[in-house]
Amino acid sequence: MKKAQFQQRADSPGTTGRALVAAIAGAAFIIGTAAQAAPRKSAPVSAVSAPQQATPPAASTPAAPPPPPPAPLGIFGADMPAAGKLVFSVTPVFSNLSGIKMGTRTVSNEYIVSTVPFFLNPRQTVRIIPQNIAVATQIVGFNYGVTKDLCVVLTAGMIEKNLNALTFKGTSGILPLGRSLPGTTSLADFTLSGVYRIYQDDVNRIQVSLGFSFPTGSNTATFKDFLLPDGTRRNIRGFYGMQPGTGTFDILPGIVYAGYLGPWSWGLAYRARLPLAANQQEYSWDYLMEYRLRFPLGPNPTQGYRWGDLHEFNGWAGYTWTPGLTTTFRASASTQGPIRGFDPEIRGPAVPANPNFYGGQRVEVFGGGTISGKFIGYDNATLGVEAGLPIYQNLNGPQIMKNWQAGMSLKFKI
Repeated sequence: MKKAQFQQRADSPGTTGRALVAAIAGAAFIIGTAAQAAPRKSAPVSAVSAPQQATPPAASTPAAPPPPPPAPLGIFGADMPAAGKLVFSVTPVFSNLSGIKMGTRTVSNEYIVSTVPFFLNPRQTVRIIPQNIAVATQIVGFNYGVTKDLCVVLTAGMIEKNLNALTFKGTSGILPLGRSLPGTTSLADFTLSGVYRIYQDDVNRIQVSLGFSFPTGSNTATFKDFLLPDGTRRNIRGFYGMQPGTGTFDILPGIVYAGYLGPWSWGLAYRARLPLAANQQEYSWDYLMEYRLRFPLGPNPTQGYRWGDLHEFNGWAGYTWTPGLTTTFRASASTQGPIRGFDPEIRGPAVPANPNFYGGQRVEVFGGGTISGKFIGYDNATLGVEAGLPIYQNLNGPQIMKNWQAGMSLKFKI
């Protein structure tokens, strides 16, 4: 009996295992059958769909090329604003003249008053000689980009001229009598110009300009208390070169070639000022009769005068040390004819009262630079400076010669 009990206890674990296996198999069968009978649920799209190719990022707009380096201060028509942009500028320029040249030769005051005849009376020598002239101009400009290849430029301003003149006593001799220090101030002539770019590539560009000058400046300014050779002081009309304006409508054609490569920039420019007609000087018959009686050997009066045609040629080179800082060297050559016609009111026995003693040829050199306001936090502002002096002058003279010129320009992009 004990053996039977032992055998029963030994067989119990096997019976229990078989029962557990059978239970697990039956549960699996029931679960599988239920799973097949249940409706299938759609798998998420992301799980069953084929992997999609990633969409490439949109192509970025290429960055606009940097603007070309600025041209020197004395060059017109090289720098053009972008379409729809306005550049406002304030440009003061100062210059000084002293000393007298006849052609390329410097001559003394005594030589002039002893040898040079008076324009209106050739039997008498000139008695008044300019010693120094200081000129200051203040010009404001508006440069608007109509399109990427066309801009319009407007300039207006004031001009002031101050003269130091030496008067010699009597109608002959070399005895100085005294000095006069007159000055004139007026609006400068107003100009309106268009600049059009006719060619551009990655290095070079060519731009042409055409402008007009309008006679807003005075050409009848008066010297007060001017010392004359007879010792009296009178109010007289200022000399031609001391008038703030020309009194004429002038055409201003020009062309500029400019290029740059790396930090280097260069260019050539031409611009002219061509009076279209003489200014109008209205004189009564009584006045003309008085003039003829007083100066019987003088030229016949004309109904106005105009300055000689002015042609100016420039060449320059520049170096950009860092974006926003450029230095330049410029050479300028100009030629101008004498004044045509004359104003009978400008009649003193003075060197600059002779219209033939104007014009000539001049070569000047200038150094300058332009710095962007971005260095002090003003990206839209630019400061340019330039100064120079003549190295060659061949003047219709005797004529006062130029000593130096200096200017600056503050520009704001709007």
